[in-house]
Amino acid sequence: MPTFERILSMGITGAGKSYQWLKLAEVLLPTGARFRCVDTDNAIDYMLSTQFPHLKPENKGNVYVQNVFEWPEYIIAIKWLQRKPIPPDDLELLTPDALNDYKSAPVKENDWSIVDMADTPWRTVQSYFTEEVFGEGMGEYFLQVRKEIAQGIRRTKKGKEPQSTISEGLDGWKDWSVINKLYDEWILPLIWRIKTNVYATTKVEPLQKDEKNPEILNLFGDLGVKPAGQKNLGHQMHTIFLFLPGRDRWLITTVKDRAGRSYFNKTLLTSLHKQYLCVKAGWPML
Repeated sequence: MPTFERILSMGITGAGKSYQWLKLAEVLLPTGARFRCVDTDNAIDYMLSTQFPHLKPENKGNVYVQNVFEWPEYIIAIKWLQRKPIPPDDLELLTPDALNDYKSAPVKENDWSIVDMADTPWRTVQSYFTEEVFGEGMGEYFLQVRKEIAQGIRRTKKGKEPQSTISEGLDGWKDWSVINKLYDEWILPLIWRIKTNVYATTKVEPLQKDEKNPEILNLFGDLGVKPAGQKNLGHQMHTIFLFLPGRDRWLITTVKDRAGRSYFNKTLLTSLHKQYLCVKAGWPML
């Protein structure tokens, strides 16, 4: 059984996170590897049209994109990646390329499953929960909660003003446990059950001075930033890279590699395929 890559690339906008996996798809095109992308911010179609038109399926390329926005679309997208049954009425939610791929191409071990960006699902599942439970969008719901706090209507059990609108608006056991369960049912199959390589991108957020989680501090304390999104995302992936943008170049730093491979340290990144997959992970040169 092959060792599947589980890569998380994190960085600010323009750090090359998406560009690098598209370049990887370009390099691996002759091998027949397919790159199936769950696009959460509607950016990949634009990059394909402007920088990588040869990677579109219509041009005999190997990148298949499924755009998602609402949480039910995320569920359909993960079924697409897993090749799980999709109800006939939901098949129309797949893009034409993804639908054709779903119907005609089996998943192969040299394929790649992409999530671009992986921090968005965490916000989306919270919005879905508030809409389903409270009958309104997350922004409207928390705005109402904030108004009630300001008006003195909402108080903690000790009669004090809550320190956080979110903590007051959502109950730790009744709400957050359900939200995390919904999220896990989406992310865990992607990481553990799909028999392909996985590459996910995410933005970064500042590491708060009052952060107390020892695992987060151990991984990201020296960086001052951590992956945006659900707190366990960084621990679930095997390899984490921090990409740093520069003028006409990108730098790469390894944050974690469970395989014990040597780390990058602000290394000039020219080819993720050659520098990481071939030199460090032992993939054959093409």
